[in-house]
Amino acid sequence: MTSPAPAWTLADVIDFEHQLAEATGGDEDRRFFESEIVPRLAGAAPDDRRAVFRAWLAARRARSGGHSVGVSYETSRRALQSAALVAGFVLGAALAGALLSQGSGEPINALLFFFWTVVMQGAVLVLALAGWALRRFGAPWAPLRGLVELLLSGASALMRRLPGERRERLRSTLATLKRQPDLHGSLLKWPALIVSQWFGVAFNLGLLFAMLFVHLPFAELRFGWQSTYPVSPAQVHRAVQAAATPWHWLVPGLQPTLAEIEATRYARGQNAQTLPSDAARAWWPFLVLSIACYGLLLRVLMLASASAMLHRRLARLAFDHPDANALWRRLRGPLVTARGGEAALDDRSIGSEPAPHHAPGGSCVVLVSEEVELPEPELRSRVRERLGCAAQQLTRASIDDRHGAAALLAGLDAADTSAIVVVVPARRDPIVAVALFLREVAGAAPAGAEVVVLLVAAGAVDDERFAVWQRFRSIQRLSLSIER
Repeated sequence: MTSPAPAWTLADVIDFEHQLAEATGGDEDRRFFESEIVPRLAGAAPDDRRAVFRAWLAARRARSGGHSVGVSYETSRRALQSAALVAGFVLGAALAGALLSQGSGEPINALLFFFWTVVMQGAVLVLALAGWALRRFGAPWAPLRGLVELLLSGASALMRRLPGERRERLRSTLATLKRQPDLHGSLLKWPALIVSQWFGVAFNLGLLFAMLFVHLPFAELRFGWQSTYPVSPAQVHRAVQAAATPWHWLVPGLQPTLAEIEATRYARGQNAQTLPSDAARAWWPFLVLSIACYGLLLRVLMLASASAMLHRRLARLAFDHPDANALWRRLRGPLVTARGGEAALDDRSIGSEPAPHHAPGGSCVVLVSEEVELPEPELRSRVRERLGCAAQQLTRASIDDRHGAAALLAGLDAADTSAIVVVVPARRDPIVAVALFLREVAGAAPAGAEVVVLLVAAGAVDDERFAVWQRFRSIQRLSLSIER
């Protein structure tokens, strides 16, 4: 029995993406797999993608001397969360102090206190749920994006204390995740939601602390109610009973009765001492429980739900985006190798063949740049050797003509292919027209098919040319992998 896949954290994912961006893509990855990764698998199957990538990340971290952009991000996130806790607690305590002050000698308006401490929080929650519904069933919600941007900007400000190189590396990796929101299920939005809920929890704790430990023990707080609208005591009583529903069955006496509500109605300018003391004090347990139930408890539940969703999404990461697929092939080797001009199974992959989505395999469509001078048999051999897929179609194409891509790819959606391979000479300088062509190809690819740009040369493709194409892909935000 193999051990379960190791748990990933958001810091691990950020480090993984950063290490992917820095990987050179050389053939030494296979030797790295055998010498560094296999000993770290600790009983996990060598075809367990999550375990292999986690071991690869650990080995890369060890080689880099412990410098980790993920740890830098986690440090910034914790600092931002701590700031949210302090700010929420202070603001909650300050709001309670402002509402409970009796400078004019009038009673504290219980309805106004309930509105600012409970109703306003409920309104914020309703707006948040409406925004989630709009984003889930309609267009993306701008305020939620704005919150994520704000929190990331705050994290960036806190990162200024980091050493320059580590700071820039972290910013680069975060920018990559922000530019590709569906890469890992928008993981960065969950920490933003978690931080906001920590703020809400601290805000309600500040309210309760100020009431229970500052004002109530040292001041005789008398609550009453008034309203310009023609509201009767019976209507207020019904509203209070409805609000007390969550705890009424357990402690039925912790809200004012109809008689107490009638006795605590006051007129503007009336002194608090004129109200019956018992009736005036009957309001504060109701207000405390309302904050605890509708403020603190809801925020705790939302915090727990957001944390659970983040862990669930991390646990479901497939790591099958283009860069991860390219790394998997480099680590595990192709599924087939060319021997004596014939394709044969690679002995290293027998018994540990990955799932179909882990590598193209099967058949593929190959679009060959008109500038590539290699003969067709050699092209088919290189594609099969490098990617492990057999070219069912091999077509010459002008890779800087995006309008010609549509004609080439007509009917491709119905094709039974696992990958579209675009063969390009490594010496070719990537330009915007090439990006437009590749974008058209990716848009016409069948669901689940991978798009791979295969760089070829008379000899080995050097690191400099490979890095040029890697940067080109990042700048143009192309969802494909680069192989050589």
